[in-house]
Amino acid sequence: MKLLSLNIWLGIKYEPLKKFLEYQRDKVDIFCFQEMRNGEYSQPGKGPNERTNLFEETKEILFDFTGYFTEMVPGVGIAIFVRNNLEVEKVESNCILSNQEINELTTLTDTNSYPRMLQSLYLKNKDLIVHNFHGVPKDHKKDTPARELQTNRLLKIINNSPKPQIIVGDFNLDIDTEAISKFSKQMRDLIKEHAITTTRNANYGKFKELPFADYTFTSPEITINNFAVLPDEVSDHLAMLVDFE
Repeated sequence: MKLLSLNIWLGIKYEPLKKFLEYQRDKVDIFCFQEMRNGEYSQPGKGPNERTNLFEETKEILFDFTGYFTEMVPGVGIAIFVRNNLEVEKVESNCILSNQEINELTTLTDTNSYPRMLQSLYLKNKDLIVHNFHGVPKDHKKDTPARELQTNRLLKIINNSPKPQIIVGDFNLDIDTEAISKFSKQMRDLIKEHAITTTRNANYGKFKELPFADYTFTSPEITINNFAVLPDEVSDHLAMLVDFE
């Protein structure tokens, strides 16, 4: 089975992104997206190239998949697309950090200071849980009180089930943080295992100073056939692709 995770960057590079997804759709079984647009929203600072109806457009591209959208703020959130031959038991959404907590624990004042949600896909015929996450941004990707609380709550959810699990997404964390270390102590950290040097690209202005943001963690019992961070520049992040059993 193959899973691809990508911060889709609100569809700003839509034409390359569309071609990329068309190429990957016959190979990938589960897509996990962060920064997915889905309708109008009132946040200031909206970019002119954002795709307001990106979720619906992605459903048209991935026509053999069922899409699930979890709203973080009206019009923006995270999404999972599952190939239709996989039997889905349920998809859950859990609030990891509320807007109030973020405002109390950080100095964020921009449009990204909205609640942080975890989207969890339960597969029936594979006895597997896949989590999709987009973490608190800014603050130089270092450890903060908000990120400590975020990490503890994510791990509590993961530890509440004995099932094999994968958690992917844009964690907005540098690789040498205590938060990443906590995940690595409990799960396989495929970014570190495969000596990945960056999950960003030149579309992100600080990619040389802040080369990491995205991670794939798996339960130890999951067999990993292959893992790669793909070079395609269809966002300001690079896609992570894991082949597993």
